[in-house]
Amino acid sequence: MGNLQSLESSEKHSLSKAELERMERRLKRLGRGETELALTDFQLIPEIAGNPFLARIFQLSDRNCDGYMDSQDLRELMLRLTELRDLEAKHRFVFGIYDADGDGFVTAQDLHRQLQETNTRGLPEDKLWKVVEATMEEFDTDGDGALGFEEFVELITAVPSMG
Repeated sequence: MGNLQSLESSEKHSLSKAELERMERRLKRLGRGETELALTDFQLIPEIAGNPFLARIFQLSDRNCDGYMDSQDLRELMLRLTELRDLEAKHRFVFGIYDADGDGFVTAQDLHRQLQETNTRGLPEDKLWKVVEATMEEFDTDGDGALGFEEFVELITAVPSMG
């Protein structure tokens, strides 16, 4: 389903003024002179191109939900990525990608949605739902019908391609 290797950043805690200026110039170039990026522009960034989580990361980063990332959106995303230095931070970031409604749980619907978005093999819907059902059966250890953070970490530890 993808991994965070293409999203990991340097060990820095923040971006320097020069890095921010470079980001602004790159934003204008990628946005064809505009100061905003559409998803299609965002997908052209070589360091992250091809990552199956891009659409969801874009959605989470587009603060005003207008379908564009402005320089502030991009800056906040880059700062957030620089903080992914320890395993728990990476797990929480991936958990946020899967937790579509932000309720603190990954439901079968959340898992199915992400599988649909990353279904590079073209599996039919019935097969996707079988994967979801088997995953929930195995990793929903408390039986509440959703994966809490700890259960989700067990899942991505057992299936590294998910995170």
